Amino acid sequence: MSNSLYPVFLKLEKLSLLIIGGGKIALEKLESVLGNSPETSITLVAKEIIPEVIALQNRFPNIILHERPYHINDFDNSDLAIIAVNDIALAEQIREQAQQKNVLVNIADKPDLCDFYLGSIVKKGSLKIAISTNGKSPTIAKRLRETFTEMIPDEMDLVLDNMQNIRNQLQGDFNHKVTELNKITTQYLSEGAVPAKKDDLEIEKLIHITKTAQRKANISLAIIGVMLLFGVFGLVIYQFNLADDIQNFLNKDGHIFYWMLFAGFVAEIVAGSMGMGYGVICTTILLLLNVPPPVVSASIHSAESFTTAAGGFSHYKLGNVNKKMVWVLFPLAIAGSIIGALTLSHYGEHYAHIVKPIIACYTLYLGLNILKNAFKDKNKNRSKTKKRTNLRVLGFVGGFIDSFAGGGWGPLVTGTLIKEGRIPRYVVGSSTVAKFLLTVTSAITFIFTIGIHHWNIVLGLLLGGVFTAPFSAMLTTKLPTKKMFVVVGVVVIIMSLVTIFKSFLS
Repeated sequence: MSNSLYPVFLKLEKLSLLIIGGGKIALEKLESVLGNSPETSITLVAKEIIPEVIALQNRFPNIILHERPYHINDFDNSDLAIIAVNDIALAEQIREQAQQKNVLVNIADKPDLCDFYLGSIVKKGSLKIAISTNGKSPTIAKRLRETFTEMIPDEMDLVLDNMQNIRNQLQGDFNHKVTELNKITTQYLSEGAVPAKKDDLEIEKLIHITKTAQRKANISLAIIGVMLLFGVFGLVIYQFNLADDIQNFLNKDGHIFYWMLFAGFVAEIVAGSMGMGYGVICTTILLLLNVPPPVVSASIHSAESFTTAAGGFSHYKLGNVNKKMVWVLFPLAIAGSIIGALTLSHYGEHYAHIVKPIIACYTLYLGLNILKNAFKDKNKNRSKTKKRTNLRVLGFVGGFIDSFAGGGWGPLVTGTLIKEGRIPRYVVGSSTVAKFLLTVTSAITFIFTIGIHHWNIVLGLLLGGVFTAPFSAMLTTKLPTKKMFVVVGVVVIIMSLVTIFKSFLS
């Protein structure tokens, strides 16, 4: 038997649908229609109507129920009809009467008698894919629908919106527009056409998008920082003769301010090259300098409040933010960050000998993970579909770890979402916005719990990243990514091991 079906998408909400039958089958058909076209004008006729169908009428006022026998005149104001009765002889009789009224019918579980089929439908925003097995196996169609729903990323609707915007902005005749859109879509699809290199391409996209956004954010921060700090501080120093006080501030805690300039600079290079790692590098260096764990996390999050704000704004302007993902991630991420900050503030000082090696062990794990990414098998084809992580749980765990350990949001949250096959640009943009919100929350929590007495560390980290941004941006474009992974992974591992070793000796 040849497959002669021709798929057509109907604007069902502009048509009138008649359903004959009021049992379980009718309920299934009714739910299918309402799930895709909830405002469709529907008339249902049956001798007996089950309570579940009546309950649907309470939710959808566009459904009209008639608890009576069917009559041929019911076809008069109908465009399509679904026959959901268990009596095959009655179904055939109704079909003949529908043909007399020029109404197309679908008869449940009788494909040979159907004028049209109700396919299994994949929905991703504006994208709809209807699957039909030519009436042979609805079960296979259902399984295919589940597979496609899992495989197609949630961000597909944003891709479609971007394509529509591009199409609306194109100038020229129809042929020119088609040619240009073909170029764009061919490039987009071809990037994912080689399964063996899918992970590599996504990491490259992640790095490219992160570099672009961060470069713009850093340049903006550098300009603002230079204007504000040199202008305002210069005026204040001159008016109040604060040169000696500033010198004491810079030399405080064993000249740690200068170490923080170095840490901020290194962390900026790492974050620009790898798309993550700012908190990991800063935490590792601060622990090595015997800074108390609460001050470590509080300092990093205070400095990151500025950089993540600029980065998040840049991603938003570039159209890289999936608002739905942000709304799912950040509420529990904020809750996790508050719990992590309170836990660290309460136990960090009194139990520093326990907390420091715990955090160092976590940074050691992150270092090993960075090193693993550098030497991963690029030719390994991962064809198995991975189970999607619960975003709320991931956000909570990521927020807690980031706040408690001083970093880790990027490797844990961003890395996990990328590995699941989500579109990198939206993962990075959405994750950065959520990171900004939890960073501010964490910083505020630390201010209220341990106070503000670490400005030399905060300013060192902030200035180290901001004022060296133009140089670090140029440097990151020249550094090979794989070697950066190796160097950073080795350095983090060594410093973490030294911190662990020193903790056990003290």
